[in-house]
Amino acid sequence: MNPFDLLVIGTRELPNRLIMAPLKTAYGAADGKVNPRHIAFYRRRAQGGIGAVITEPLYVDITGKEHPKQLGIISDEHIAGLKNLVDAVHDQGTLAIAHLNHGGRAANPKASGHPTEAPSEVACKRTGITPAAMTVERIQMVIENFAAAADRAVKAGFDIIELQFGLGYLVAQFLSSRTNLREDEYGGSKANRYRFAGEVLRAVKDRIGSSTAVMTRIAASEQVEGGLTIEDAIELAKFVEAEGADAVHVASGTNCDSPPWYFQHMRLPADKNLAWAATIHKQVNIPVIVAGRMGIPEKIRQALQEEKIDGIALGRPLLADPDLPLKMKENRDHDVIQCGACLQGCLAKAQSGERLSCNVNPETGYELDTIEPAVVSKKVVVIGGGPAGIQAALTAQERGHRVVLFDEGDLGGQFRLAAIPPGKEMLQKPLDGIINRVRKSNIELKLNHRVTADEVLEENPDEVVLATGATASKLTVPGLKDTTSAIDVLSQTATVGKRVLIIGGGMIGVETAEFLTIKGYEVTVVEILDELAGDMFPITRLLTLKNLQKLNVRLLTGIRLKRFDGTKAYHEVEGEESLLGEFDSIVMAVGMESRVEMKEQMEREDMQVHVIGDAVKPANIFDAVRSGYEIGRSI
Repeated sequence: MNPFDLLVIGTRELPNRLIMAPLKTAYGAADGKVNPRHIAFYRRRAQGGIGAVITEPLYVDITGKEHPKQLGIISDEHIAGLKNLVDAVHDQGTLAIAHLNHGGRAANPKASGHPTEAPSEVACKRTGITPAAMTVERIQMVIENFAAAADRAVKAGFDIIELQFGLGYLVAQFLSSRTNLREDEYGGSKANRYRFAGEVLRAVKDRIGSSTAVMTRIAASEQVEGGLTIEDAIELAKFVEAEGADAVHVASGTNCDSPPWYFQHMRLPADKNLAWAATIHKQVNIPVIVAGRMGIPEKIRQALQEEKIDGIALGRPLLADPDLPLKMKENRDHDVIQCGACLQGCLAKAQSGERLSCNVNPETGYELDTIEPAVVSKKVVVIGGGPAGIQAALTAQERGHRVVLFDEGDLGGQFRLAAIPPGKEMLQKPLDGIINRVRKSNIELKLNHRVTADEVLEENPDEVVLATGATASKLTVPGLKDTTSAIDVLSQTATVGKRVLIIGGGMIGVETAEFLTIKGYEVTVVEILDELAGDMFPITRLLTLKNLQKLNVRLLTGIRLKRFDGTKAYHEVEGEESLLGEFDSIVMAVGMESRVEMKEQMEREDMQVHVIGDAVKPANIFDAVRSGYEIGRSI
C-alpha cells in the first residue's frame, strides 16, 4: 500500500492514510468552546492534504480537564463551535475525528476547579498530586459522560470518535494494576480491570449507533516499571476489537510517569513505536495507526509499503509543515520541512499557556495573521543568514519584495550548532528544510562574505534588516589567559586538551560537556548558580543531566572561581581559597552578547534599518524565527 491509498475505518473512508494526531493547542478559554483560532488552525492542516484530523483532547467531564485552555464537550453549548470546526475541515475534503478523554490522575485541578479522581489514590509523578479514588457511582457517571460526549460529537458532524484508552489517562489507569488498587468489581482481576474500558466503549457505541466509527488510542508500552507492556497492548487491542472498535491508534508512554515517551522526545530511540505497532498489527484484523516521530517521508512510505501498519498519525510534523501530505503526494519529499522533536515551540508554549506554536514555522498558532501582498515592492537587504535573517528574507519575499541576503558564512547561523550535541541530531532535518526553501526561492544569496556598510549602501536598498546574531561572552578571572568558547568547541573550529573545565552550566555548557565526554575528554562543569541547565526545557534537561551522570561528568554548582595559576583553578569555599583542579583547556559557556554592526552608519545615511533576533537580545530559535517573521510582515 502507499500513503495515498484509501483507508477504511468502520463506516468511513479516508482519502489517504495520513492522519493528524491529537495535540493540545492552548488556543481556547475557560469555557472550553471553539474560537476562530481553532478553526483557522485545523483548516490549515486540512488544506495541507491530510486524510483526517483528530482534534485536541476534548474533556468529557470537568474533573478530567488537563489544561485551562482545553476544548470541552461536556455541554450542548459546545456543539455549535465544534460543528464550525468540523465544517472547516470538511470543506477541504478531510474527515474529522473527535478525541474524547478524561485525564484521571493526570488532570489539572487548577484547570478544572475540582480535585483529581482516579481508580485509586496513586499519585501522578509529574504533578505530585494524589487523586481521590472514584466511587462506583462516580464511575457510572463518567461512563455516561463519555457516551453523552460521543453523542454531541456526532451532532457536531464528526465522522469518527476516538476514545483515549492509553497514555496513562483514566481508562488506562483502570487497566493497569500499578494504578488500579481497587478490590471491587472494577479492580483486582484482569477482567475487572478491563470492565471500565469495556463499559465505556459499549456505552459510546450504544449511544451513537453503527453509522459513526469508533477507534481507540492505546499505549504500546508505558515505559515505566510495573506499567503496561507490549503484551498488555496486544491484549487490549484484541479486547477492543472484540468489543466493536473499528481501529487502534498506537503511541507510547504515560503523561504522569514517562513524559519523554509520551511526548516522543528527540533523544529517545526513533522507531520503537513503529515496531510495537507492527507487532500489534499482526494480532488484530482492524486497522492499526501509529504515532510518534513518523514525519519523515521515506519512513512513512516504507512503513506502509511493507504493510507494517495501516495508517500514520502525524502531530508535530504538521506544525512544522502543514503541507507535508501534499508535498509527498506530488513527490516533493525533499521540500518537506521536518520536525526536530525538540518540544520547545510546541509543547513548551502550550504548557505555558501561550499557544501551540513551532520553532521553524512561525505561522503555526498564528493562522489568523495572514501575510498580505506588499502595496509597493521594495528592495530589502538582510544581513545574517541565521534563523531570524532567513525567516525575515522568506517572509519579505513572500510579500513580493526583492530580497538580498548576506552572510559571512553559510546559511543556518548558530542553528547549525543545535544539531551537534548528542541526542539532538534530529534538529538537522528542519534546518536542512529551511535552507532548501531559501535556495529554491528567488532570494539573492551573497554568502561566505563579510559585508561592509559601504557594500550594503551600494545595493541601494529601501530597507535593511540586521540579523547579525550574537557572540560568546567571556568571564574575567584573575590569572585566566587562554580560553575558547563552547561555540568554537561544538563547531570544531577549536581544539582542547584532555582535561577540560567548562565555565557555565547552562544549556550550552552541559551540551558541550556531553559532546566532549563522549569523545573521551575528562570534563568538569562549574556553575555559579545552584542548579544546572536552568534554561533548558525540563524534559530535555532531565534526559541530558541523566546521561551526564552516567558518563561520570563532574558537575559542580554554586561555584565561584577565585583565580587561575597556570593550569590550576581555584575557587572560594566558605570564604577560603581552595584548589578546584588542574586543567589543560578552559571553555567559556557563560552566555551570549548581541552583535550589532553597521547600524549607526546606515542610519546616518537615512536608511530604514531593523534589528532582529539575537542582535537585539540573545534568545532561542523560536524567538529568532518569530522576530524575522514579524519584520518580514511589516516591511
